[in-house]
Amino acid sequence: MNLTQLKYFTEVVKTMNMTKAATKLHVAQPSISRSIRELENELGVSLFIRQGKKLILTAQGNYFFTVVNRSFNQLRLAKENVKAIQSLNNKRITIKMCETTPLLVSFLKIIHHKYPQINLQFIQSKIDNDPRHYDFQLVPLPVPEQHNELLLSEEVFLATSKENSQSTFQLEKINQLPLIEMNESPFADFTQRFLSAQRIDPQVVLRTGDRNLMINLVAQGYASCFVPELSWNCTTNLEKISLHRIGKNGFHRRIYLSYPYGPRTSIQEQVATLLLNYCHSLKKA
Repeated sequence: MNLTQLKYFTEVVKTMNMTKAATKLHVAQPSISRSIRELENELGVSLFIRQGKKLILTAQGNYFFTVVNRSFNQLRLAKENVKAIQSLNNKRITIKMCETTPLLVSFLKIIHHKYPQINLQFIQSKIDNDPRHYDFQLVPLPVPEQHNELLLSEEVFLATSKENSQSTFQLEKINQLPLIEMNESPFADFTQRFLSAQRIDPQVVLRTGDRNLMINLVAQGYASCFVPELSWNCTTNLEKISLHRIGKNGFHRRIYLSYPYGPRTSIQEQVATLLLNYCHSLKKA
């Protein structure tokens, strides 16, 4: 089995006519027929049912085409990604993430300030095997078979209005509070897993993706919400609310900077160092 055979096969499926496929590929029709026959012999199945000059794709042929066509699409994307990697010479850095984070604003600002020649791009994707090229990922857990650097470790607090002055909230008391939750996101998943592990089932009164709306509603005493101590502080005014440790030891979340193994360009190394230093400085502030 070789790429030429697979190329001939996919073109025959698309045209369902060997003569048309041969014309489009600029080869002789017998070459197409021989290639398909050799491919079927190697696989041990019939890919087509032949009714005179008419071709009908078999169930095996349909499955094989789906897999082969997907592979060709991935090869095409790989070719495009190779060109994208070459664009590093043009100072482009791409960061992939599952969901947006307030840290992006700060990242964009500090990278542009330090390296104004760099073109920073973002990819938002929930697909683990997204084939698009990226230089870094922002992830809540280390990615297997990649290099992972701890970018940020921060405590998650319970936010209430200023009227509540207690420093710590016992876990069982959260059940008694109306709560605002983030829409579906890694942070929302993280807090929900924590609460489930503690057998806490809070009274969720609102779900939203607007952090400022959450903080304003909490400040007015409408409900409480969970707030990470560092990353939200970049873009959200937390001075109007009170933050309380949850339980005796609190609970924390982590954000990792993940990237593929292998040689790194000087630009990639410089950006990684800049982001790591910036996030470490947040903890010291």
